[in-house]
Amino acid sequence: MATPAEPDLDADPHLMGWWKFDEHTGTEAADSSKHGRNGKLSGELTFDEKSVAGRIGKALSFDGGDDLVTVTGYKGVTGTTPRTVSLWLKTKTPRGDLVSWGKKDFGQMWIVRFIRGHVGATPNGGYYYMADSVHDEKWHHVVVVVGEAELPNLHDDATLYLDGKIAAIDRIGLLDLWPVETGDELDVTIGQNFKGAIDELRIYDRALSNEEVAALYNVRK
Repeated sequence: MATPAEPDLDADPHLMGWWKFDEHTGTEAADSSKHGRNGKLSGELTFDEKSVAGRIGKALSFDGGDDLVTVTGYKGVTGTTPRTVSLWLKTKTPRGDLVSWGKKDFGQMWIVRFIRGHVGATPNGGYYYMADSVHDEKWHHVVVVVGEAELPNLHDDATLYLDGKIAAIDRIGLLDLWPVETGDELDVTIGQNFKGAIDELRIYDRALSNEEVAALYNVRK
């Protein structure tokens, strides 16, 4: 039972999807939110072959090639709606997309990925990525938050977190002011061209606070 100092983020009505990747067999990743948005594994990806020890329970290991999880029919958090993406990752190869959705146009994608070897976000126009590296083959908790704004952009409205704390930003570009107006054409996909393990991926359609991000980081095995 959560206390006021420990928010119940598992039962939050704004939790739009939560993939624990705790399965041991099959090609379906269960959604532990109330929405039932299960993910379909493709490529050579199966839990029988690619289930590994996770940060919490089990995790799913991607090969950096055609391994992919697609949440068919779920278009993610769209438009200018605030959002939070939270996940654990473990890799030694700093490339690939962790999660993405939207429309293939400037400002209309939402991609959490490796950018110049560092974890960050892009709406397909501008980039925003943390200074610290995470490709040390250890588990790291990364979170991307976009706050409430009439027309949000990375520079003014996005916050990156690494292991429970606000991350230092490596570089800021002029295109970081490109508006985030995410389209609704593409299904949510997880792990495209990423080589490593992903665990406990959550998507919220609101901006989590610093304290809430820290609470997710401090969840024990």
